[in-house]
Amino acid sequence: MGAKRLTWDILVKSSPVMILMIPLFSSFLIALLGRFFKKPVKFLFISALTLTLVFVGVMAYEVLMTESWVYVFGSEDPFHLNHSSLFRIVFVADEFAVLSTISISIIIFILGFYSFGHMGKEADLRKYYILFLLTWVGINGMVLTGDIFNMFVWFEVTTLASCGLIAFYNYNRKSIEASLKYLLLSVVGGLFFLFSIGLLYGQYGVLNITLLSESITGSVNDKIAVGLIITVFATKSSSVPFHLWVPGVYGDSPGPVGPFMAITSIGFLFALIRLLFTGFVGSISPLATGLVLLTLGSLSMIVSVMMAFAQEDLKKLVAYLSISQIGYMMFVIGIGFTTLETSGYDGLGSLAMNGGLFHMMNDAIYKSLLFLSIITIVYTTGIRDKNKLSGLIYRMPYTSFFFILGALSTAGIPPLSGFYSKFIIYKSAFSFHPLMGLFATSISIFILVVMARLFSNIFLGDGNDVEREKVPTIMLITMGVLACIVVVFSLFPHVIISEIIVPAVESLT
Repeated sequence: MGAKRLTWDILVKSSPVMILMIPLFSSFLIALLGRFFKKPVKFLFISALTLTLVFVGVMAYEVLMTESWVYVFGSEDPFHLNHSSLFRIVFVADEFAVLSTISISIIIFILGFYSFGHMGKEADLRKYYILFLLTWVGINGMVLTGDIFNMFVWFEVTTLASCGLIAFYNYNRKSIEASLKYLLLSVVGGLFFLFSIGLLYGQYGVLNITLLSESITGSVNDKIAVGLIITVFATKSSSVPFHLWVPGVYGDSPGPVGPFMAITSIGFLFALIRLLFTGFVGSISPLATGLVLLTLGSLSMIVSVMMAFAQEDLKKLVAYLSISQIGYMMFVIGIGFTTLETSGYDGLGSLAMNGGLFHMMNDAIYKSLLFLSIITIVYTTGIRDKNKLSGLIYRMPYTSFFFILGALSTAGIPPLSGFYSKFIIYKSAFSFHPLMGLFATSISIFILVVMARLFSNIFLGDGNDVEREKVPTIMLITMGVLACIVVVFSLFPHVIISEIIVPAVESLT
């Protein structure tokens, strides 16, 4: 029993590594075996999805029930830090890592199964599975690492793999164009990120985020580095004014890749929050950083809603709505950051941070449901112009229900889950300044108007004759699972906040 217990403890403590190694190793196996045996490929993909999610759950349970820990690569005692350990590659398993990996992995797990229905016509999905898993590895690597250069490595892994996913339909000129634009933007962003790391390393000689936070002084070089890092991650998070890649990528990539990229954007925002709070806080003015985030968030909310009003393409309309939710996240995180080193943090600041992180987790779920309902409509009808569709509520009742659930949550209508996180955002914004609260509330009203118009256009009316395919059962099941999670979040928001969100905020600050 003692040996078994020790083996189990080691396996649990190694869960951050397993979260990355399982999909990484599986992608190589798929590449190797897929050339000779096609049947095991799907089994390997399902196994990788399932086992990775299991280890995310194991890590989450251990962290939330006991304590956080680190995993140090190459150390004789990989589960304990010492001075030399901080110069090695370190993975951090804390409450913030739990929040990030759960938010990302649940949605990617569901998207993986949704892909079986949507991509079922493709003769060979081996490349799709490989790129899917590698992108997942990159996102989780960014939020788990405790080393800024290692974060850059995972940044690049995510970029390259996701570019391949976007261009998976290599016979589609628009997909190739969207992928090249995203690649060009990401390459420039990666160079800026690497340049920022070079500035910091050249001055302090450390790459570990913990050591960096203890060494950084707030010099001009530091401010340039932090400014570039915020710009790069804001671009990858789809924040205005760096959002121009979003409509093409979300609109012209294979169906499940759109919501996948939306989750990737949230992953980049998680990584930015980790860097700002644990690497640079105290040395760079939290007030200035918070105001930058607040400004970017506000711009994202305004511009995206305006563009959504004018958009007729269903997939691109949802892409703009996705940007608006990223705006809400940056907006309220900015409020929290401005109060970080003031007496107001314990009240306003912590409330804003709780609202921001809860909205990130919440939005990942209901936005994915909204995305998948729209993608299902496009898949079955072959039509993306909202003006050419009507009466779908009679022919696609289940998809219509999933759309309504996702749309009302996105608009923040009570008693759905989106209302609870947005209510905290409204409360934080009103406490920060009444005009900010009015602004945040008004944007939600505009989003509701967009949703009402969209619902009226495509679901109501007499209907039109469009040739359509039957919705694969697996696509309905995966949307149903997401709908159930939305209902759970709507019924028990206080449990999610107290058990996951509050510990994550405390681990950051």
